[in-house]
Amino acid sequence: MIIHQPETFTRDGYTIVWSRVELSQQRPNFPDYIWYRVPEEYSPFLSAQSDAFLAPALIAGMNFGEDIEVRGIISPQLAYSLEEYQFILQLLTPRFLQRVKISYDQIHGEAKSKGVAATFSGGVDSFFTIKSHLPENQSNPEYQITHALFIQNFDILNQNHDRYRALFSRYQKAMGELGIELVPIETNLVNTIIPRLEYRYFYGPVLAGCGMILDRLFKRFYISSSRDYYQMAIRASSSNPLSDRLLSTDSLDIVHFGANVRRVEKIEALADWKPAQEHLRVCGNTELGGHEINCSRCEKCIRTMIPLYAIGKMELFKTFSKPIRSNWDTLWWARKFDPSRDQYTPETFPFVKKHKPDLLFWIYPAAIVGYIRYLLLKLLPGTIKKWLRRFGFFLDKLKQENAFDNPVILDLIQSHDQSQRE
Repeated sequence: MIIHQPETFTRDGYTIVWSRVELSQQRPNFPDYIWYRVPEEYSPFLSAQSDAFLAPALIAGMNFGEDIEVRGIISPQLAYSLEEYQFILQLLTPRFLQRVKISYDQIHGEAKSKGVAATFSGGVDSFFTIKSHLPENQSNPEYQITHALFIQNFDILNQNHDRYRALFSRYQKAMGELGIELVPIETNLVNTIIPRLEYRYFYGPVLAGCGMILDRLFKRFYISSSRDYYQMAIRASSSNPLSDRLLSTDSLDIVHFGANVRRVEKIEALADWKPAQEHLRVCGNTELGGHEINCSRCEKCIRTMIPLYAIGKMELFKTFSKPIRSNWDTLWWARKFDPSRDQYTPETFPFVKKHKPDLLFWIYPAAIVGYIRYLLLKLLPGTIKKWLRRFGFFLDKLKQENAFDNPVILDLIQSHDQSQRE
């Protein structure tokens, strides 16, 4: 794999920085270009180095077993750390990743900037990170958050760009009231992972890359932990306190934050905080339209609402259009309960037992029924699933064409690249 020198151009008020990626063997669905797009006002802060392209492409290189040649500048600290980084990822996921050799054209560091940023999606983990690093909760100004990155083509698909813009406008105002600048960024980095690897286990370098590309604006970048230490002992992920820190560069410290706090504890910590009450977004439904933020019926919504209901705070959260109002309502969990994603269930039951023990009578049957439903769906013959796909069932929207890519930007980059090489 060759990662070519990054190039930059500005069009229609946005600056695009991109790099051509050349594989030794063609792979289906792998992008020819990796790119980031930010508003033109942020162009002075874009990195001139290749760190932001190497970090996410490395996962693909390890999956393909291809050595990597970087034809650009790499941070000395990152180059030094990638051997240990690869060791950890291979140790955690030996079935999917193997260590590869990396060669560099140039190794050079940049001076650190002043800003402190965090990834932000509007979810429990990101709101908890923001709250924890406000001046009233973090006395050290070196660690107080000044910026937050809101990423399109991460959990909001390309086809939902209108939804992204509406949410950005909403969160920009909310973050502004906290003294934090919300930065919009668009990228196709997820295409380096899907459909070859399962996204939920290998997304870490995508978030790191988005911080790296603006390393002239940030000196520190928080990646919010979506799994705690208990869950990491059971299920591996590329985003964890051991590996994320190894993606730090000479100009940017990457910090994995929140793994020492369980999800139900984060929810409880946010329960009386107005910004979370008014703006929390946890929904996994990719088809929400209009101004609806949470469908209130998917697995992620239900498992977030159960702790809120258990501590008597459900009515304070305005973004759930169909909130849990009674013990009976928790039975909706059975419709979407998925034991392959139930790493949060073991912490939910003790939490409910502590705060609202009478609710256990309802959520235990919901989980059992949900598990049976999951098994029955899993046992359906492939021919029946194929037939049902005609009606919209068993479709993985994350694997649809251009789910995480913008063909308009791709055309611009391709035209620019061809004109440069002619």
